[in-house]
Amino acid sequence: MFKWSYKYDDEREKFSFQGIGTALLVGVTTSLSPLPVAAQSQEISVDDIEEIVVQGTRRTIQDSIQQKRNADVIVEALSAEDIGDIPALSIGEALETLTSAASHREQGGATEISIRGMGPYLGSTVINGREATNGSGDRSVNFSQFPSELFNTLQVYKSQEASLIEGGVSGQISLETIKPLDYGRQRVQLDLKGNYNPDNQDIKDNERDYGYRGTVSYIDQFDFGEGSLGISLGLQKNVATNPEQEYRTSSTYRSCRNDPDATSGVYASGNCDSNGGSLNTNVDPATGESPDDADTPVIFVPSSRSYRQNITDDDRESIFAAVQWQPNDKLDINVDYQYSDRVFTEIRNDLVFAENRRVNPEGLVTTNKGAVLAFNNDGRIETHSQFQERLEEYEGGGITVKYEVNDRLNISFDASYSDTSRRENIFQTRLQSEANDIFGNPTPAATDRPATSYRLAGSGSNSSVGLVTVTNFDVTNHDLFADAARTRIDLNQARDNTITAFRGDFELEVDWGPIHTLEGGMRYSELEFTSFPRVRDELNFNDNAIAPASLACRNESFPESGFLSEPSNGQALITNVDENGNVIAAGTGSRYATFDPMCLVQELIIAENAIRTADGRDDLLEFSGFPSPEKDVNNVDVEEDTIALYIQANYESELNGYPVRGNFGLRIVRTDVTSTGLRTTFTSRRNDDGNIIIDNDQDNFFSVEGGDSYTEFLPSASIVVDLRDDILLRGGIFRGLSRPDPADLGFGRRFEVDDNAVITDLDELVGEATATGNPDLEPLLSWNFDAAIEWYPNDDTILALGGYYKRFQGGFENVQRFETFIVDGEPLQGKVTTTRTDSDTSTLKGFELTATHSFSYLPSFWSGFGAKLSYNYADSDFEFEHGRFGAAEVRQVDGTVEERIGIVPPANLFGFSDNVLSTQLYYQWGGFDLQLIYKYRSEYFQQFISTPGELRYIGDTEVFEARLTYKLNDNVSFRIEGINLFDEDRTQFNPVDDNVAEVNSYGPRYFAGVRVKF
Repeated sequence: MFKWSYKYDDEREKFSFQGIGTALLVGVTTSLSPLPVAAQSQEISVDDIEEIVVQGTRRTIQDSIQQKRNADVIVEALSAEDIGDIPALSIGEALETLTSAASHREQGGATEISIRGMGPYLGSTVINGREATNGSGDRSVNFSQFPSELFNTLQVYKSQEASLIEGGVSGQISLETIKPLDYGRQRVQLDLKGNYNPDNQDIKDNERDYGYRGTVSYIDQFDFGEGSLGISLGLQKNVATNPEQEYRTSSTYRSCRNDPDATSGVYASGNCDSNGGSLNTNVDPATGESPDDADTPVIFVPSSRSYRQNITDDDRESIFAAVQWQPNDKLDINVDYQYSDRVFTEIRNDLVFAENRRVNPEGLVTTNKGAVLAFNNDGRIETHSQFQERLEEYEGGGITVKYEVNDRLNISFDASYSDTSRRENIFQTRLQSEANDIFGNPTPAATDRPATSYRLAGSGSNSSVGLVTVTNFDVTNHDLFADAARTRIDLNQARDNTITAFRGDFELEVDWGPIHTLEGGMRYSELEFTSFPRVRDELNFNDNAIAPASLACRNESFPESGFLSEPSNGQALITNVDENGNVIAAGTGSRYATFDPMCLVQELIIAENAIRTADGRDDLLEFSGFPSPEKDVNNVDVEEDTIALYIQANYESELNGYPVRGNFGLRIVRTDVTSTGLRTTFTSRRNDDGNIIIDNDQDNFFSVEGGDSYTEFLPSASIVVDLRDDILLRGGIFRGLSRPDPADLGFGRRFEVDDNAVITDLDELVGEATATGNPDLEPLLSWNFDAAIEWYPNDDTILALGGYYKRFQGGFENVQRFETFIVDGEPLQGKVTTTRTDSDTSTLKGFELTATHSFSYLPSFWSGFGAKLSYNYADSDFEFEHGRFGAAEVRQVDGTVEERIGIVPPANLFGFSDNVLSTQLYYQWGGFDLQLIYKYRSEYFQQFISTPGELRYIGDTEVFEARLTYKLNDNVSFRIEGINLFDEDRTQFNPVDDNVAEVNSYGPRYFAGVRVKF
C-alpha cells in the first residue's frame, strides 16, 4: 500500500518528502542505475532530494489551514503572502469560499455576508480591528465598496473571545491591510484587469463596451539609525458596467378577500384597491375571535407589474495608505487610511402594467398561500423613463501605538474614524395609455385601460417571469402613450454614518500556573447615523405637451437585444392580440417603447411652458436640479455611545496527559441610545391625478427624543485539546450581543403612500402610518456553544466537523397602536405599527464541514489537482412576523390591547439559509493555476432597510466561477476570471415565499488581466 508524508518547513516555506517517499525514490533510482545492487544500498540523505516551492492556490489553502490550526477559537481564514493575491474578484467573493459564509448578491456581485446562515444583522465586520460604516443604515459592510487587491488577510471568527469587539452572534469578519515593516521588502506592483460583460454587448447605446480595473501599489522600508520606517500606498480605479434585466412588482402588497360569497373583495368588486376586500384580523375581545383569520381565502396583490431594462455605469476610486514607524525596539506606531468614492449611474426603461389591484375573478388562479398565478383585468399601461445616480463615499483610518513597557508588559492605544455618506438622486417621467394617441387619433383598443391577461411564474407558462397578453395595444408604438405625463425629481436617499472610537489595551505575561498571559482594556465608540427621507419635486404636464416631447426623445429601437430571454425561456414577454384572440405581430415580442429620460423631461418642460405662455400664465416650470434634504417627520437621527471593558486570560497546560490551550474572559458593555424625531401638523392636498398627498407643515416642527440604555455582561471561554499531533478537539462558549441596525432605532413616522395606488380617502391614508424604527429596541442576546474536531494529516489536508447551538434571548414582535395626527386642523387617529424586542426564546443549531486535500503525491499530470469542500447546515425556530399581515398586538386609543391574527407565515432570522455550500477544484502545473468554484445558498429572508416589516425572500442561489492564472516568471503573471458563468437569475418572493415579486438577470462576467512586480 502506498503511504506518504511530508514535513513543512516554516522558515524555508518548502517541502521535503521523506519516509516511504524516500524509499520509492531509492527504488526508482535503483531500477535505472547500472551500478551493482550492493552499491545502491547506501542510505540516501533527505537533503539530496529536490525541494518543491508551493505557490498559488495550494499555498493559500495551506496558509488558511495553518491559521485555523493555530487559533484558540473557531476561525476560518484566507490570507495571501503577497498583495493582490487574495484569489477572488472582490472581498465578498473571497469570503464566500470560507466555510459557512454566504453572500447576498446585488447587481451580480457579492455584497453583504451571512455567517452560518445568519444575516449580517447578527454579525459584525472590522477593518484593521475597527468597526466600519456603510450607507445602508444597517451594520453590515458593502464589500463591493472595497478593492480586494489591497487586503491581504480575511478572517471569520465564529466563536468569540473577550478581546474582540462585541456584535458578532454569528461571527465577526476581520479584514486586514498590509503593515509595511512587517511585510519586510520593497515592492512596486501594477495590476491591470479588463472586464467584458456579454449582456452589456447586447445594449445598443451602452455606457462602454469594456470595463477595467487598474491598481498601483508601492511598499518600502527605510532605516534611520536604530529606527525603521515603512510606507505602503495603493491606488485603484475601477470602471465597469453592471447589466441587469428585471421583471418586478411594486413592493407594497395588499390583502384581498378571495371568497365568492363575501360582500367585498375580488368577487364583490373586482377591485382590491382603496382597502376594498382587505381582511380584518383583529381579535374581538368579547368573542375571542377575529372576523378573518389565516383560513380566510385571500390573495396578495401589488399595485403594478413591470419589465425593466437597465443601462449602467459604475466608477469607483480607492486609496489605501499606511505608515509604520518603529523608532526603537519598544515602540511601534501604525497609521492607516482608506478612501473609496463610488459613482453609480443607471438609465431605467420600464414598461409598467398599472392598476394590478383590479382583478377579474374569472380566470383567477392562486396558490393556497395567496400568491396569484394567473388573472385578467383592464388596466393602464405606462412607460417610465428614469435616470438614477448613487454617490457613495467612504473614509476611514486610525492610529495605533504599541509600547513594550518591559519584558512582560505591553500596552497599546488606538484611535479610529469611519464615515460613509450616500446620496441617491432620481428623476422619472411617466406616460400613460389613452383612448386617443398623441395626435388625437383613436387607438385600436379605444380605451385607456386595455384588456390584459397575465400568466405568472408557477402557472405552467415555463417562464420564471410574468408573461402578458394585451388586446389591441402595441406596446412598441410610442404614439399610444399619450396621457398623464408626470416627472418626479427625487432626492431618494441621504444618509450619513460615522463611527469615532478609542481603545486602550494591555498584555501582561504572568506565571499563574496554566495562565501565561493576561489581556485587558477599554473601548469607547460613538456612532452617529442620520437619514433623510425622500424629498420630491413633481411636475405635471398638459396632454398637448406630450406629442412634441415624444417625437423628439423616443428611442427608435429597443435598447437591448435578447431582453429577459433566459428567464422567459425565449418566449415573448408581451403578446398583442385582437378582440378574437388572433396574434398581432406588431407589439408581440420582448420589446417596448422607450425614451431618453433627460431629453423627455427637458422637452416636456419646453412644451408645457409654451402652452402656459400662450395661455398668459407666468407659472413656468423648470428643472433646477435635485432637491436637498429637508425636515420631515420621517427623519432618522440616532446617536449610540458605547463603553466596553474586558479582561481575558490565555492559558496552556495539560489535561490527563493531553496538551490544552485556550482563553477565558469577560466583556462588559454599556450602550446609550439617543434618537431624535420630528413631529408637526399636516396639510392634505390632491394632485392632478386626484390622489391625496400629505405634506409636513414646515413651520410647526418640534423635536421628540427617545432611546434606551443597557449594560450586558458577555463571558466567553474556549479550549483546544491536542488529542494527537494531527487531531484537535475544540470547544467554545460565549454570550453574544447583536445590536439593532441604526436605521431601526429611528423615532420618525412615515405614511405608506404607494406610488401607483389610488388614494382618495384621508382616513385610509393616515391609517397606513408606520414608525421608522423604535428607539427602545433592545439588542438580541444569545448563549452560544461550539464544538469541533479537526484532523490535520498533512499541510495540504484538513477534515473538520463542527457543531453549534445558539439560544436567543428575545425576538421581535409587531405592535400596533393609535396616535393622533393633526391634518388640516382636525385630529385623526392613525394606526402606527412598530417593532419591539420581546422576551421569547428561540434556538438555532447546525453543523459545518470543511475538507481540503491536495493530490500532489499522484504521478505526473494528476499531482496538480486539489480540492476544497465547505458545507453548513442550520435549523432555527426563530420567527419574524410581517409588519402588516403578521401577528401583532394592537393598542387601542383607550389603552386596551387587542390581538391581531397573522395571515402570512413568519420568516426566520434575517439572512437565514438552512444550506450553504462552497466547493473548489484547483489544478496547478508549472506556471498554470486553475480554479473552478461552485457556490450554493438556499432560500433566505432578506430584510428591506427602509421597510423592515416587509417580508422578502431570496430564492435558492447558485453561482459558478472560474479563474486561470499563468505565472510567466517571478515578476509577470496573467489571469482570466469569470463569475456567474451559467447566467443564474436571482428570484425574489414577497410577502409569501411562493409569490414571485422580482427576477434579476445579470448574465456572466469575464475579466482578464496582467500583473507586473518590481
